[in-house]
Amino acid sequence: MTLPRTVGSDPAFKAVLSLSKKVALERSPVIIVGPTGSGKSHMARIIHELGAFPAAPFLEWHAGAVPESLLETELLGVQRGAATGVAGRPGIFEAAGRGTLCLVGVELLKPHQQAILLRILENRAFERVGGGIPVRANARLLACFSEIPEELVARGQLRPDLFYRLDVIRLELPSLSQRSGDIPKLAEHFLKAACKKLKRPVPRLAPALLGALSSHPWPGNLRELSQRMEGMALSGGGLLTTEDLPASFWLPGPPLETALNRRLTLEELKDAYMRGVLAKVGGNRTRAACWLGISRKALWDHLRRRGEKV
Repeated sequence: MTLPRTVGSDPAFKAVLSLSKKVALERSPVIIVGPTGSGKSHMARIIHELGAFPAAPFLEWHAGAVPESLLETELLGVQRGAATGVAGRPGIFEAAGRGTLCLVGVELLKPHQQAILLRILENRAFERVGGGIPVRANARLLACFSEIPEELVARGQLRPDLFYRLDVIRLELPSLSQRSGDIPKLAEHFLKAACKKLKRPVPRLAPALLGALSSHPWPGNLRELSQRMEGMALSGGGLLTTEDLPASFWLPGPPLETALNRRLTLEELKDAYMRGVLAKVGGNRTRAACWLGISRKALWDHLRRRGEKV
């Protein structure tokens, strides 16, 4: 997912971006909180590139991707000669140097594994597995969480002492549904990026389509929007309309439950269903009208009222 650095005028997003620029030159730990797909890793990279050592490494480490048996060596590295035939190699803290180490999924580590991180934060130094000369931990530490850290602490998934060490500066990213006014510009950005990758001309987005995108809940946030626009880029055509959206877009999940959760009005539910049927029949309005049990004129009148070109 390619994400524009400053696209959007949502106050909450602008506030987070402003704070990230203010703290970029500091070396204190930063917690970045936001729902899945909201751009936490991207925000971490912004902090790194605006920091004191932008040319130094930026490493993103996912705790859940490392087998438990290898975790300590991943963090600390291995001293040469620690065992017969073992070559020395650095861990992630050493490899990051003066750069930035972005930790994802710290809460997935067991308490004794989280204690390793705590000791490094407290001592700013460590030894490779197998002993040797102490190594300075110079990297700027960032930690990304998809849930509120205090809730993770309350459930026993995050050590409170480690949390308090990390929680010096906190950035809270809004979900995409909380910054719906930014969706049209973000959609255009993702569409252009997808077309560039696919070496295709960039189509225009119909006003009704932009309206549909702006009102969508986007549970997958920016990542979901990025993938949706890449899929639409493959559709081709000089103008993309709501008919280029798949049926699943209109009422994802169990329809009635989705409608209730989104608090749709009867008119919005009617519109979502009609557009879902249109997508199901490939945009054929005659077939859609037959499916819906209404006249083709009634379908056209409805689409015209909702701002769709007919």
